[in-house]
Amino acid sequence: ENINALIKKGGLEGEIGLLSIDIDGNDYHIWDAIEQVSPQVVIIETQIAYGMNNIVVPYNPNYVHPGKHPDYCGASPVAMQKLGKKKGYRLVGANALGFNFIFVKNGLVEEFIPEVSVESVLSHPSAIDGLKKYDAVKGFEFIEG
Repeated sequence: ENINALIKKGGLEGEIGLLSIDIDGNDYHIWDAIEQVSPQVVIIETQIAYGMNNIVVPYNPNYVHPGKHPDYCGASPVAMQKLGKKKGYRLVGANALGFNFIFVKNGLVEEFIPEVSVESVLSHPSAIDGLKKYDAVKGFEFIEG
């Protein structure tokens, strides 16, 4: 509820170089709410267990990890990519294991850093193996990304 006020209180506004969001829970909702700054690059954690489903765990202002299940948090890679597109970013990569997505603002260095597909960054064996974790939470409440 107060992310923009916190950023402003920290003395930041307008364009910044890098924003990293990794809070094991409401990452998607935080990025969606940020308007105080316009980062050139965003690194944000996704829940790779959700695979190619377009799903997000509903916002919970009282969430503390691990919540009701350690794999019931965050947003799917597809939902995160859609949010990035909505905010004017393209997916350009991820860490080796595929759970930290890297987005670059559209219009910046597109000739050197092209957009990649969600599938291409989920190819590590641990990411593929991680898809099995979805079975434990697939009956929980989700919203569409």
